[in-house]
Amino acid sequence: MTGYLICICFESGVPIFARKIGDVSPISWPLAASLNGLKVFGKANRVELISSITESSRVVWKDFHDRLALIFAGTDDSITDFHVEHVLVNVFSVLVLSVGLDEIVRTKSVDKLKKEFRMCYPVIDLILQGLKPNDRTLYFGDLTGCADVALQMDPPNNQVNFQTVLDNLMESIGFNYGCLIANGILIGCTEDWWTLSGTEMCLITFTASLISDPVTDAAIFLPSSSPNASLTEFLAYRFVTFKVVENVRLCVLCGQEPTLPTIEKEIAKLKKNFSEQLSLFQNRLTPFCRYSRFFNIGKSISGFLLVCLDRRRCTFSVFPERSNEQMNTGHKLDLLRTFYRNTVGSIFPWSCAAPPMFVSPPIHLHHGSKHVGPTVHKASEAYWTSEYHKCHAMTFAIFQLFVIYEPDIPMLLMRQTTRKLLQELVKEKVMR
Repeated sequence: MTGYLICICFESGVPIFARKIGDVSPISWPLAASLNGLKVFGKANRVELISSITESSRVVWKDFHDRLALIFAGTDDSITDFHVEHVLVNVFSVLVLSVGLDEIVRTKSVDKLKKEFRMCYPVIDLILQGLKPNDRTLYFGDLTGCADVALQMDPPNNQVNFQTVLDNLMESIGFNYGCLIANGILIGCTEDWWTLSGTEMCLITFTASLISDPVTDAAIFLPSSSPNASLTEFLAYRFVTFKVVENVRLCVLCGQEPTLPTIEKEIAKLKKNFSEQLSLFQNRLTPFCRYSRFFNIGKSISGFLLVCLDRRRCTFSVFPERSNEQMNTGHKLDLLRTFYRNTVGSIFPWSCAAPPMFVSPPIHLHHGSKHVGPTVHKASEAYWTSEYHKCHAMTFAIFQLFVIYEPDIPMLLMRQTTRKLLQELVKEKVMR
């Protein structure tokens, strides 16, 4: 996929920023203004322009608080308006996270907004990378609206339970909101951290993963969870991050207390006691999420994505390539994302929304038999097949499982293997 994300001031039509998706030339401001002009013209004639589709492209518009207009323009590439709008909401949430809704709505100077939004570009680009993934797009939270968590298996004797380590650390410091992030994946969170929305947890993880400084102490505004005095006057949280070892970072949400030296004293103990175990995550090319003992369930499984709708978290695993495979890691990640986008929203429910309903046509039997009318039902499985792969998705209770298979697996065996994998994952409580 290639395309553009454009941010424009709603009132004046002045472009604020534009970001590219893929290898394309920068968009010209007259073209960006023309796209915004279509929306303005429709609104002047009492027409709400939401999206437009051509043979090869798609344009989606979305306004926020009558202050900013975000426009997506790109190749169609099977992505739906539903998921494009979710991308636009994520981008606006990034702006709120860093600048604050009150500042966005009330600031009159567009130049000031331009300057403040520059700090958001790295996180925005990370979100847009999900539309054109590669072998380093090792996250799904932007797509699922859930937090990316590591497979929580009972550790071997020579390893450590990072959740226990975090709980002990947070108790000694006196914090309620904290998490450990390794290579963009949550490996431990406090109970209060799970009270944040899935989007907030995802965006905070993205923000922390892009920080290079050993210690940061800044203010952030949570789009959903910040205490607010009015509709737009959100109170800021203090967002403190510490680099524990390479690619591992501790994140804390707190108030004015305690001071940084107090926290650093406890972090020093963590580094001293667990630096060897945490060194597992120092190589970004072999992240924790790619190791899973569930590989022995079916040798034909190439990767899977498990989403827990109720607890707003997801986990995935992509298995190393075998010599006869046609797909590398980047292809598998792209396929998982494409399969998810084409299934969720149209066949399966997104997050905790009501599931899409399907109506079977009435059945007309032979003369004299009882007439069977149309029936309403919801889908519980979905399939994809091609020359190079097969995909199967299954929903059960609060879980959705998406699995990639090698192309030679029989359809019936694929269904049995997916069910067995889902049962094993749920039984082992991999997302605690």
